[in-house]
Amino acid sequence: MALIRKKKKEKDDTPEAVQDLFDRRHRSRIDQDFRKARPAFIRAGILTAAILVIAAYFLMPVSRIREIRITGNDYLSADYIRSLSRVSANGWYYLTVPSFVKSRVEDDPFVESCKVSLEAGNTIRIDVKEKKPVGYRYDESPVILFTDSSAADLKSDYLDIIARIPMISGFTDAEQTRLLCKAFVDIDQSVIEDMSEISQYPLSYDEETIRVLMRSGGYFIANYFSLHKIKYYNEVYSQMRDKSMCIYAGDNNATVFSMACPWVSKTAEAEYWKDAEGNLILNEKGEQIIVHYYYLKDGSQALDGSGNPIRIPIDEKGNEVRDEEFDAHYEAGYYSSGVLQIPEGAAEIRTPGLGNA
Repeated sequence: MALIRKKKKEKDDTPEAVQDLFDRRHRSRIDQDFRKARPAFIRAGILTAAILVIAAYFLMPVSRIREIRITGNDYLSADYIRSLSRVSANGWYYLTVPSFVKSRVEDDPFVESCKVSLEAGNTIRIDVKEKKPVGYRYDESPVILFTDSSAADLKSDYLDIIARIPMISGFTDAEQTRLLCKAFVDIDQSVIEDMSEISQYPLSYDEETIRVLMRSGGYFIANYFSLHKIKYYNEVYSQMRDKSMCIYAGDNNATVFSMACPWVSKTAEAEYWKDAEGNLILNEKGEQIIVHYYYLKDGSQALDGSGNPIRIPIDEKGNEVRDEEFDAHYEAGYYSSGVLQIPEGAAEIRTPGLGNA
């Protein structure tokens, strides 16, 4: 009987020991799992806290854009550039991506380049470099031409701009358009804004002559390669007594002069060059050569000592040979005979700036 009880007792103790082992292993696994999961719990807590902080920040007024500062614009209004950027004054400052804003602004054909930066005080700065406009003209539809030979459709946002740039007539050939745009690269924008209309006016000696009507009412006559001398227009025009005269850009770099307009010369009885025997002198093209006379800065005709108009001489090919220092030579009395005669030993005269302007 005692043996039976002992076996029964051993039979009861074995499951309890095993169960205790199982319990210890289970608790160990729980501890291990917790230790493994603890970094994840910490990261989740930190992430949750960060999300709450960010959410709280974006709900506060300090997270909003306070100012959108537009710089570098002249023709395009600040409001128009803001609309191009699609940046809202109530937008979130740190969610503004400068490269995206830059791309949107530069999509406008009037914008050459754009720089966007996030500045202190929740300010978005958009610095714009505009293309330089030459003028506007009507092709199949109205367009604005730029000095880089590109063009932009004249949309409603640009209507205020056309009051500041000249209208262009003609120059329909692609090469003519390119040369015209290139000629304006070195002309100041303020001078361009003084122009009212640009048109072609072919002359016998230059089929590519350009006629510029200024807002003052005067005309400037030049070609693609001498148009830059229009910067002297206001200086010469202010000294002219006869405002009906045209101002010409001569072939020489320093030459700007006033003379009767070509359309006036056509209507008047023309005087042609003749040789000593009275025969008409022809140029290389076989054309008769019209006699032109010198005019002074104030637009009055230059007269010699006998009161006769002073002719602009020609060379053997029939090309005019204009005295670049005519005004200075005339004032010194070197044209009293009607032709330039500089006394021996006289100092060479060089007029700074305009030359014969």
